[in-house]
Amino acid sequence: MNRQQSMENLASKRQAGASLMEVLVAMSISLVVTAAMIAMMSNSLGSTARIIQMTKLTDDLRVAMQMMTRDVRRSSYNAQAMNCYGNEDCFKDGSIVATGDITISAAGDCFIFQMDRDHDGDSTENGAGGFRRVAPAGIGYIEMWTGGATADCGAAPGAAGWVQITDPEHLDIDSLNIDDDLSYEELILNDGLGNMLSQKVRKIRINLNGSLVLDDSIVRSVGDIISVRNDLLFEPTAI
Repeated sequence: MNRQQSMENLASKRQAGASLMEVLVAMSISLVVTAAMIAMMSNSLGSTARIIQMTKLTDDLRVAMQMMTRDVRRSSYNAQAMNCYGNEDCFKDGSIVATGDITISAAGDCFIFQMDRDHDGDSTENGAGGFRRVAPAGIGYIEMWTGGATADCGAAPGAAGWVQITDPEHLDIDSLNIDDDLSYEELILNDGLGNMLSQKVRKIRINLNGSLVLDDSIVRSVGDIISVRNDLLFEPTAI
């Protein structure tokens, strides 16, 4: 009986600890598993941060686009335009003053327009509106015209009247492209007595591309086609 107990005690002592090799193997497996978990967490956090940055970039571009589309919808707006539908001599009798069309720069990165801000039927006496892209230090940003006179697309960045609306420390506006290729004109009045009236149905297409300053691999683009609320009425020089 004593012999059996001694053998059991000996076996128990042999199973009480782990060998050095077993400890090293266990530690190696633990390190591999821990490293894999850390890598997964790092990738997950990195993906989350990237998604947040992409969302912020898209939001910033959309805010800039909304500011442009809000104003361009009212470009060359004339509160008295309806007078021409019942009065073929509206331009001659002073009922309405012909307004200028949207002016787009040759590079397509700046546009200016008139607005009848005081609703008196004459937008030529009011401050013009406008937007442009500038990149004085290699980082592009959008400026909005707030001056009283007609805007100058060629003025230096930050010139009087031009106000920055995007943040060049965070967002790089890579390009701003504006065109009115989808607009069209049609003659709506010709009485044979020299009274003619045309209208231009205006559609402005804007595309805006930007990237993050701290990570230019994160790039986003937004675009819109704006139907200007009122048709541009004017007296044609020829049929």
